[in-house]
Amino acid sequence: MWSLRRPLTKRPKPKAWLKEGPSSYHLQYAERFRQLHDTLHWLLLISVLANTAPITILPGCPNRFYRLVHLLWMIVWYGNFALASYFEFVLVTIHRVSLNRYLNSIESAVYVIHIFVILLLTWQWRNCVPKVIEAIVRSDLERGYTLDGRKTKRFIKLQLFLVGIFTCLAVVLDIWGQNFLIHKSLLSINSYVLPNIISSLSFVQYYLLLQGIAWRQRRVTESLERELFHVLRPRKAEIQRFRLHHADLTNFTRLVNRTFQYSIVLLFVGCFLNFNLVLFLVYQGIENPTMTSHAKWLQMLLWLAMHIGKVSSVLYFNQKIQHEQSKCLTLLSGVSCSGNDLQETVNHFVLQMRTNIRQHVVGGVIVLELKFLTALLVASADFFIFLLQYDITYEALSKSVPGNITKN
Repeated sequence: MWSLRRPLTKRPKPKAWLKEGPSSYHLQYAERFRQLHDTLHWLLLISVLANTAPITILPGCPNRFYRLVHLLWMIVWYGNFALASYFEFVLVTIHRVSLNRYLNSIESAVYVIHIFVILLLTWQWRNCVPKVIEAIVRSDLERGYTLDGRKTKRFIKLQLFLVGIFTCLAVVLDIWGQNFLIHKSLLSINSYVLPNIISSLSFVQYYLLLQGIAWRQRRVTESLERELFHVLRPRKAEIQRFRLHHADLTNFTRLVNRTFQYSIVLLFVGCFLNFNLVLFLVYQGIENPTMTSHAKWLQMLLWLAMHIGKVSSVLYFNQKIQHEQSKCLTLLSGVSCSGNDLQETVNHFVLQMRTNIRQHVVGGVIVLELKFLTALLVASADFFIFLLQYDITYEALSKSVPGNITKN
């Protein structure tokens, strides 16, 4: 996504800029800023409409009027969503059998909290997000990185395509599974499908940020390799520059994960509950095939794929950054320099990379790496066994007490 060019010269002083007109730096900055916004145009527009990004991120919408309009839109939208979730609980969920009722209620509550957290972060970051984008453009310009718009657009289109496919399939299967009862379908879509669409759009931004960090770290490693192994006399200043850039990327990774940490924790909790609920429904469908229609089977497979995909994507993009860091550390560990000053700089670089600042830790306990999937699977197995035991006990008690209604 970024290619390395020769570093730009130092920008002129402000007084010279006022006398001579816009400098080449300011012209290049304006061009890079416009190019970035053109590349991210559809993602930013969809994110603003879905309330997963502040309206100040769009060019020409920085004033208070647009912010108040967006705040009003968020309040109205969330009010309708919360109201639909309440009616779904009162009219549908509360009439289900014991275990399904509890699990669906908890899942719906998690979605209500998760969407509120996303909207809260959107509003809190209304002033910070434009500054972050400006800082990214400025950093890339000063370090000579060029945005590969085509590759970035392909990445965004793929993510939006997956969200669109899930949306279409989930809506169709939900209407089919509700036997084409419009009011039940609308309540179910608003309570379960819509929050997953919103969270998916929010995490597209998260994936893009992590992908960008990984691409930049790859360029740092490639540039460092050229400097250490393909230059007759490696320059200490260049290695120091790469070290500082790598430190900036590490700190930015920590900032991104800290910003999304509550959303990530709620995503894992919601996915864990729904994943086990779907597995339990699959078990019930196998035990009693007459309970489950073809629409329900397809719907359960879709939800399994969606939840596994979201959790795996969060862990995969964090693992990708860690892989790039490991490559850079391996490269530095094999370097032996003749000059003491240069070797000291390399050793400082290695020490910096081995220092754990917990940039991939969220919630204080969850380490975002693919190994975490193993812990989730073990926890799912234990929880699924608990659900089976509860279901067997509930059925036995229902049959032993006259007048009780068994599972339907």
